[in-house]
Amino acid sequence: MLNPDLQIMECTLRDGSYAIDFQFTARDTAIIAAALENAGFNYIEVGHGVGMNASNAGKGLAAATDEEYCRATASTLKRAKWGMFFIPGIGRHEDLEMAATYGMNFVRIGTNATEVEQSEEYVQHAKKLGMYVSSNLMKSYVLPPKELAEQAKLAEKFGTDLVSLVDSAGCMMPDDVSNYLEAMHEALGIPTGFHCHNNLAMGMANALTAVSSGVQFIDSTLQGMGRGGGNPATEILITVLKKQGVDLKVNPNQLMDLSTRIIKPLLQEKGLDPINVTLGYAGFHSSHLKTIAKYSELYDVDPRDLIIAVCEVDKVNAPEELVESMAQRLRQESGASELHAVSLPPLAFSTSDLGDRSEESLAAAARSVAQKVKTIAKKRGMQSVFNIVAAPSMIGRATVSRFVQEEFDYVVGSIEVDNPEQLKEVVETVDGLVDILFVDSEIKPYLEMPLTSMVSSVAKKSQVLGYKDNDVWARSVYRQMGTMQHDIEGRSVTIYGTDNLALKLALYLIEQGARVTMTGGETEELQLCARAISRISLNQTAPRVEADPVAASEGADVLVSFARGEAVINLPMIEALAPESIVFDAGIGAVASEAIAFGNENGIRIVRPDMRAALSAEISLALGTQRIVNNLMGHGEVAGVPVVAGGLMGRYGELVLDSVSNPSRVVGVADGQGGVIYESQPEFIENIEKVEREILRKQVIVK
Repeated sequence: MLNPDLQIMECTLRDGSYAIDFQFTARDTAIIAAALENAGFNYIEVGHGVGMNASNAGKGLAAATDEEYCRATASTLKRAKWGMFFIPGIGRHEDLEMAATYGMNFVRIGTNATEVEQSEEYVQHAKKLGMYVSSNLMKSYVLPPKELAEQAKLAEKFGTDLVSLVDSAGCMMPDDVSNYLEAMHEALGIPTGFHCHNNLAMGMANALTAVSSGVQFIDSTLQGMGRGGGNPATEILITVLKKQGVDLKVNPNQLMDLSTRIIKPLLQEKGLDPINVTLGYAGFHSSHLKTIAKYSELYDVDPRDLIIAVCEVDKVNAPEELVESMAQRLRQESGASELHAVSLPPLAFSTSDLGDRSEESLAAAARSVAQKVKTIAKKRGMQSVFNIVAAPSMIGRATVSRFVQEEFDYVVGSIEVDNPEQLKEVVETVDGLVDILFVDSEIKPYLEMPLTSMVSSVAKKSQVLGYKDNDVWARSVYRQMGTMQHDIEGRSVTIYGTDNLALKLALYLIEQGARVTMTGGETEELQLCARAISRISLNQTAPRVEADPVAASEGADVLVSFARGEAVINLPMIEALAPESIVFDAGIGAVASEAIAFGNENGIRIVRPDMRAALSAEISLALGTQRIVNNLMGHGEVAGVPVVAGGLMGRYGELVLDSVSNPSRVVGVADGQGGVIYESQPEFIENIEKVEREILRKQVIVK
């Protein structure tokens, strides 16, 4: 039967903090708590997910102290009641006393269902401090319903105001919830509550069963964020209850705006976690997962099997000796796995070097790659990108890469072209299939205009962004070299060639403190390049010049060439290198076959640069810069106060915001000379308060 006093205990700011490693700040707490109150909630739980004093007890360092959470909540809420979680042995009497000075309305004291006696002194202390007390019987499922009811009766004897059934592992079924609550209601003369998790996707069904069974408090979180499998989602619970005729006077639109704008961006993980599902199946508490991980790795057993085995013995605790003995048993029992043979179709590759094939074939190959990019991107929740590169010279062919990049937030396919007519048909074919056309904007000697201009004139659906391919290529080599060598400073690097890419790399390395030698050209040309690098480098250092490539390679840690299709790095050069050196075939085809064989046999790493990370960084840079200019930058007014954002220089006294179109905070005050005043100044306080109030109002935080 429905309890007429039914309330939702909104736990986003407490249980939800598990999902972000307890990193809700005091400001986050104030904003979200105010938004929840504004939407209509009467009870809001805040603080560290594990409870009071958890940061000090080594249970994970939260973004703020308990007192900062108390101060932020108390100074924000006008009507709603608020409280925190408390576990005896972690929380202390002085923590309750501190919270009482801020007027904390309630405390939820959690103990294992078998250890309720530990709560007695804290229940009584909290009552003396004037708090409403809920006793949360964690891991309720470890006891049969009648025995749990006896423990609930004990909590009632201690003076608690409410007892909550707690499905800590998300393992209960609706019938379980009904049976437990029936036993508790028969035994108790005080109200009940229900807190559950969603490991087996039964959280909402269990919550609704608890409501129909007569609980007074039901717990939920926005977006269902919480420990392990999360909790029932507040926005769905409110909606379903309203659909069933239970109106808790919560504004669903305000609630969903808050959930979408502030909470959803915090949740990065998608899909089901198999460990969380196993926790729900076995009735295992996630606080013991470190012990499971330790022994599953030590004995090379599946952690899911280990969880189930441990729970067959003890669902309350997971002592190391038990976990280890179960891991040893599983290891002994494990036999050779039988593999199910699967017949796979032959691998189908995209057409690559198309040579003199028809334009129709080139367009078809481009479309095939673009479609693959789109398919992968949609499945992985990434943006799809088609990279169009201008060939360094008129090579007489177009190349569609077989390789599709799938890392670093983007899925990228690539084509290299040198013919504007070919380009037009390719763009018309892939336009709209992918989100972004990322186009090499460098003017090559054979082109009358950058490819970006040509592509922009054709593309109608995909976003067109330009970049400099040579910069990305050179940075890829530089970054990969630095990571492989651990430190560039003091390293001896020989660069063969005086092309654009070679000079860019030489400048990067010189400025990082490398000892660079340039070779692969006439002495006069090399010296001219060295002087130019010295003139523009930050440290005014010039590369060493050595016309003889073998002498230049003597004792070098790294040898690089961007020559394309020319085997300029030969065997004598490789033989002259230092032991365990690295050779970068940065132009693809720059190393002779006999030199590659020698290197592989003698511990010299021959590397072709991987542009994936640098290309993704360049895409992010282009998109981020576009967003700053188009969405964040500008002058304007908020609440009648002049504001500026996005790096524009403001007049003295204008408030500097993080965005002029959709601000979320005041950064500081413009000093009129391009700087920002961050220190509080009395003359600006009124305007700052006006703007911050308006920002919060627009975020549906306060009325």
